[in-house]
Amino acid sequence: MAIAKEIAIRYRAPGHVRFQLPAALCSSPTKEQLVTELRRIEGVYRVDLYPRQKKLSIRFIETICDFPALSQALYRLVGAAHIPAPVPSCCAESEPQTTGLSRRLPEIGPVRWLRSKWREGGETATAMGIVARQRIARPGSGAIIKESTVIEFLNDALVLYLIKLHWHMITQHWLRQPWRYRYEWLAVFYLIYLLVRSRRPKK
Repeated sequence: MAIAKEIAIRYRAPGHVRFQLPAALCSSPTKEQLVTELRRIEGVYRVDLYPRQKKLSIRFIETICDFPALSQALYRLVGAAHIPAPVPSCCAESEPQTTGLSRRLPEIGPVRWLRSKWREGGETATAMGIVARQRIARPGSGAIIKESTVIEFLNDALVLYLIKLHWHMITQHWLRQPWRYRYEWLAVFYLIYLLVRSRRPKK
């Protein structure tokens, strides 16, 4: 499809890629259809489409869905998408005007922080679910999973989530004022001790 040739790569890193999209793919309902289908791809755990910037951001697990497979899936979806004809500006319906409060509410600091934490938690849970399904479905692994393997996986996931959740406090407060946050550091050292102790080989 000719419109697929207009897609360009803006940024690429391990597990993250951003595409520049043509305007036709950023209109409703095409954008909703595209985002929905991309989220169904195994290994993809976050898809963000910004119509004004004409930017598509995709985060994925490379061991499950590599970049060539993701690119082929995107071009295939674009080719199968129903793209409506452009509407003349004189006939376009005006968008409803939003109030100043509703427009500024998402930009307020606490609201933006809560939204980011909620999204990070959802991404972590989604990625954990994808990795867990792949481990279960791995050939030769069998249908039965050892209890110790499940516990170790959940412990690792919990530690990573706690580090991600408290990263700002650690770098901006705990390291600068260690005595003031001594009880937090004691909890950190105790958790590290429990994690190392659980990794010691059983006699």
